Amino acid sequence: MKKTAILILIILTFQTVFSQDTAYYSILRRSIYISNQGYSSENFLELANTCERIIALKPGEWLPHYYCAYAYINMSFIEKNTSTKDAYCKKAKDLIVKTRELNPYDSEPDVLETLLCYALMEITPMVNGPLYMPKANNALKMAKEKNPDNPRIYYLQGKSTMYIPGFMGGGKEAAIPLFQKAMELYEKFTPETDIHPSWGKSDTAKLLEKCKNTNE
Repeated sequence: MKKTAILILIILTFQTVFSQDTAYYSILRRSIYISNQGYSSENFLELANTCERIIALKPGEWLPHYYCAYAYINMSFIEKNTSTKDAYCKKAKDLIVKTRELNPYDSEPDVLETLLCYALMEITPMVNGPLYMPKANNALKMAKEKNPDNPRIYYLQGKSTMYIPGFMGGGKEAAIPLFQKAMELYEKFTPETDIHPSWGKSDTAKLLEKCKNTNE
């Protein structure tokens, strides 16, 4: 922990040496890589802690806020204790608000808000479902208006559609076109840098295959 904090301080102190490159990228890149190695609270906590240290030093950068929120949302999905899940979601909500302030014209904060709504619905489906599903749909609508080629929009739409009853227009068969659309866009998608959001492709492929197998 202390070594990471010292390393961040050293790199940021000499950030002018890096020309147009952003000094914290290498540190954030490492934590993102660790979080991708296994879906665990420990890995996401490491990402959240790294982001919080960067935010303390670089409060005007949107990516650390974004990934910190992303980490807490995923920790909420993993956590079993309801009050802890709520606490993680509260932290994520505040971070998403700041992310949108710093990067208002990008679709990624809206996509992340959708994911947060899903996490909140997962805590108490009967109570939070009616409250947060409209908010999730509205966030996806805003994301699509900003960037209709963002594959995470259709990935999350497909994931939500899977669990909606068939008589309401959902189900696995209804989700297939959405996952297919997401996969098409993932194949074309190139993030601005290797630390800009690119998550969701592997999960989309797995869910698409699951839906297809169910309907064969």
